[in-house]
Amino acid sequence: MTKVNLSYNPFLSEVALEVNGAKANMPQVWGEKKIDELGNWASDFYDELERKYNDSEYEINFKGIMRDYEFLEDALKAHKNSSSFSLTGKENCVYAKDQLEKLKTIFAEIQATSPYEQLKNDEIKNHFLMATSNDFEIAVVATMSSGKSTLINAMLGRELLPARNEATTATIAKIYDEDGMTNFTAEVRSVGGKIIQTFDNFTLADMDAVNSAGNSDKYDGDNANDRPSTIEIHGDIVGIDSNNMRLVLSDTPGPNNSRTQEHKEHTHSLLHKEYKPMILYVLNATQIATNDDNLLLKSVSEAMKAGGRQSNERFMFILNKADAFDPGKGEGEKLENVIKTVKEYLAKHDIFEPRIFPVSALMAKVIRQYINKDTLTETEEDEILPKHTSFIKREYKHFEKYASLSNYCKNLQDEMLEKAKDNPYEEALIHTGIVSIELAIAEYISKYALPKKVNEGVASFKEKIDNLGVEADEMEKLKGNQEAIEERIKNIEMIKSALANSDKAKKIKSEIANVSLQKSIMNSLDNISEYLFDDLDDELSKLTGNVLAEAAEAKIDRFNMILNNASSELKAQISSLLETGIKEQAEKYVQEYQKYVESLVGDVSFEMSFASAVLGDLSEISTSSIISSYKTKKFEKVGSHSEEVSDSSWWNPFSWGRTKTIRVDDYDYVDRVDLETIKNNEILPNIEEFVSNNRTAALKEALRQEMEFKQFFLDEFDKLESKIKEKVKEQDEIMKDKKKFEDELAENEKKLAWISEIKNKLENILSI
Repeated sequence: MTKVNLSYNPFLSEVALEVNGAKANMPQVWGEKKIDELGNWASDFYDELERKYNDSEYEINFKGIMRDYEFLEDALKAHKNSSSFSLTGKENCVYAKDQLEKLKTIFAEIQATSPYEQLKNDEIKNHFLMATSNDFEIAVVATMSSGKSTLINAMLGRELLPARNEATTATIAKIYDEDGMTNFTAEVRSVGGKIIQTFDNFTLADMDAVNSAGNSDKYDGDNANDRPSTIEIHGDIVGIDSNNMRLVLSDTPGPNNSRTQEHKEHTHSLLHKEYKPMILYVLNATQIATNDDNLLLKSVSEAMKAGGRQSNERFMFILNKADAFDPGKGEGEKLENVIKTVKEYLAKHDIFEPRIFPVSALMAKVIRQYINKDTLTETEEDEILPKHTSFIKREYKHFEKYASLSNYCKNLQDEMLEKAKDNPYEEALIHTGIVSIELAIAEYISKYALPKKVNEGVASFKEKIDNLGVEADEMEKLKGNQEAIEERIKNIEMIKSALANSDKAKKIKSEIANVSLQKSIMNSLDNISEYLFDDLDDELSKLTGNVLAEAAEAKIDRFNMILNNASSELKAQISSLLETGIKEQAEKYVQEYQKYVESLVGDVSFEMSFASAVLGDLSEISTSSIISSYKTKKFEKVGSHSEEVSDSSWWNPFSWGRTKTIRVDDYDYVDRVDLETIKNNEILPNIEEFVSNNRTAALKEALRQEMEFKQFFLDEFDKLESKIKEKVKEQDEIMKDKKKFEDELAENEKKLAWISEIKNKLENILSI
């Protein structure tokens, strides 16, 4: 038997392996320079053990966090030679949520006992709270008619969002999970971010009223910033165990379901966000491969190529209206075949091994409303709710069996089904597929969101404490060491001299003045534009021939939709590029200046923040104005009709009075349009203007951010120099006053002990 000890620490990205008591390594499995997440190499690990040690029996003891043990367990169950392996260590694994709670306790201790005021200020409090924030966003994305609102209502257990097959969404709804609330409250914010309305008991009628206000013409013009834009709703999202995290369900308008360009761009921007929210992409099972889905899936595909198992699990494809199929009608109606078709469709967009979850969102919503004693419509009560029994007796409606769940979640679901056997509504609810979706969300949070929060929380003040420790260590070296004291006095004089000359400061200020974000983004901007408009070539090739005005209008409308979708994607990527570019530039000079500061007096840090990039409006094609300018009248065949004509001959008495039916061509004047002319005269120049406008807007924004960055940094630079001078003066006085020096050494001893204790506690959180 081969005995294996495997340890994986996701907080520090460290892996340790022992085989039969000897240290071993498998860089080909988990990576050489950067250790990959265990979930990405669990299966390969078993394969490599077999290849390398060629044994028939392996005993693996794992040390780490629970989510990684479950990764190993899932991979083992799926392994072809699973009987050759045994996996132990589960009882010793820690939960990421427990580590996060420990971290919050340590932070409270720091705030209460720290001898350093800089660890108690608002800056570090806000930084820590932001890093360990409980909010976890789940964006629900879809095109119109998919049932997105119905799915969200099913997760809420009540009718809160309007579910209509029309573009009525004038606001972006964010629903915050507040466990235990029996109703929903809401705040309506304007485009400018101002709270313009509040609700203590928010209802569907209120949502309709807010949407109507958002669609009103009264906000056109000067008061556009007062238009209702976002609704922040607070209430209990009943179906998801969020494990110490507060879920935020974000209802995003799809590209064909938005009244404003801002809302169209919101969906695309979510896909490129640095914090990477979870995405539920809702597909209508009865309308696969629509043009609207084609457009949006291109953006999804690019976002999924970020890599790794997490990227794959971050996206869930919800196949709604799965109950519309009846296998009795033929093979094409079997859900297995529908799912296969969906996978083939997604593969055409380079989306492979998608996580698919079939669901009947409507039935799930109605059952949950009934269980919650929420009001149902007559149709829901008389026609939909009674059909819950078919979800129990018809096995092909057991949608939970088709869900892309881990073995761990499948086991949980099986336990829930067993408990629900005596309650037909609870049992039918599980069969609708909604519970599978909620279990997968809860698992994702446990696997990825919580470990990341622990890491970010520790990092938010560990470096600052480390720097304070370095400073305290330097002070400790002076204890009883006259030579070191004299060296310190000499260094203070050197620092005073350096500050007087300010050579380093002048150099950094000069470098800041030469920062050019424009130069750094030009190539990236060209690449983004080139990639995004490759798809337009195919559509442009279809704009040929002399066609009827109606056909021309339909083709140009479709091209218009594709172009506007590309504009939203382009703006999202440009905004992300600008944000990343300014961060990289800022971090470079922050680090250089902080090293300079630390070389003088130890740690003096500051936070940098910048407003989001705001790009100008993009050009659009107006179909009606184009078509009307290029119509030409043609007299041509427009159809045919039947006519009765005589079929008699004068020489044949028997044929007299006989008739026959013939087809007669109809001619009329019709409007025709030469698409090639429109393409060359209108559309191509419009595209060129579109690209040019966005390039200009991006470079203008880059210049604005450059100026903002430079001014901010120079202002902070002056503040920091003042801090340095104050600290140098303080140190100078301490070194010259014997009593003050001795008191400082005694105080420093206490600080060192405190720092050592806190650092040990932090390191224990990150250790496994």
